[in-house]
Amino acid sequence: MMRAVRHTLDHELRQAGTLAVDAIRAQPARSVLAIIGVVIGIVTVVLVSSTLVGLRNSVALLFRELGTDNIFAFHVSGEPYAAPSSQEANRRPLEPAFAGRIAELGPSIRDVGVELIVPVVTSTRAITARAGGNESDALLVEGISPNFYDIVGAEFAAGRPFTDYEERARASVAILGASIARALFGPESSVGRSFLLGGDRYFVVGELAPRRGTFFGENRNDTVIALPVATARQKFTDAENTILYIRAQPGKREEARLEAAMALRVLRRLPPGAPDDFSLSTADQIIAQFDRIGFQIFIATVALAAVSLLIGGIGIANVMIISVTERTREIGVRLAIGARRSEVRRQFLLEAALLSGAGGLAGVLLASSLGALAALVAPAFPATPPIWAVVSGLVTSVGVGVVAGYIPARRAAALDPVEALRYE
Repeated sequence: MMRAVRHTLDHELRQAGTLAVDAIRAQPARSVLAIIGVVIGIVTVVLVSSTLVGLRNSVALLFRELGTDNIFAFHVSGEPYAAPSSQEANRRPLEPAFAGRIAELGPSIRDVGVELIVPVVTSTRAITARAGGNESDALLVEGISPNFYDIVGAEFAAGRPFTDYEERARASVAILGASIARALFGPESSVGRSFLLGGDRYFVVGELAPRRGTFFGENRNDTVIALPVATARQKFTDAENTILYIRAQPGKREEARLEAAMALRVLRRLPPGAPDDFSLSTADQIIAQFDRIGFQIFIATVALAAVSLLIGGIGIANVMIISVTERTREIGVRLAIGARRSEVRRQFLLEAALLSGAGGLAGVLLASSLGALAALVAPAFPATPPIWAVVSGLVTSVGVGVVAGYIPARRAAALDPVEALRYE
């Protein structure tokens, strides 16, 4: 019994599908115009989803490379290379000397590294690096403590980190990121060679291995020229923004965070009850913050896409109403020879679903093509959209077709056969 019912249903669906496809083929131009809104909506959702996924993975990669057990201390809550907010603009930068004191005051703190940011462009100068005939201004300059690379787990392609002696002596030595090393010295190793930076000569003692690429194609750390912190402070007196990398003892990151906060309050002489004038963050917190922002962007995108889908749904409903009107005699003949009203309704619902589903499929293919083109410009761009976005787009487009086609399908099924046969 169940097999017979299933066979009958399959036959009816195949017949309805065939009629629906024939009807769409009969008016291709009208069908294409009807689904443009659906195509635009699906392209928007799929492209933005791909972009957000790629950007989120890049942010996660960037900060996890800096150590999942590390705590980052900075005097403002924003990105170190960005301008601070108006509420935090007057905060005093942290001091590199805080690193040793925090390590002493925190039993759960294993080590503290220093990263001093040197402004490469000011009102009076722009820093460039030159080695022989090669010159580059696509660089960042930072003061780095000898223990920094161990704390963040950076890999060296050649050479070594700074020594404590080089830090104390304010030695004119440098460690190069992979990209700036290639720009200055080509494919050969830069270790043991010298270059000019801001008019002063430095000798390369280490070259970092290429960091994994980000969403934008290149890891910012690959463009860094690192100097000992004391050297950077002596050569660039305007360098004051300091980031402290606090490495916790295994399994004690939260305890280390609390200890670092208390130590910074003491070192910055904050009175009891006064709010913190510094920011402590971890890789997990930064990633979670980006996820919240990304979710808000995605919701806004869905709202915009919903408008396009609504327009597409109205277009499909209009096409289906016209289709019912034009095929009134055909519907009357089908009803007169014994077709059930449910079969007629199912035919038009399936036609609307196929029409809208075709728009969804076209939207996915167009979004994938645009993503592939973007990947040619930015190789790290996620050209392949996430599976959930593709499935959601296709299901949504079919759902829009079913909803848009319901009233026309119901109208078709409700026609009186006699009146329908008289229709001209």
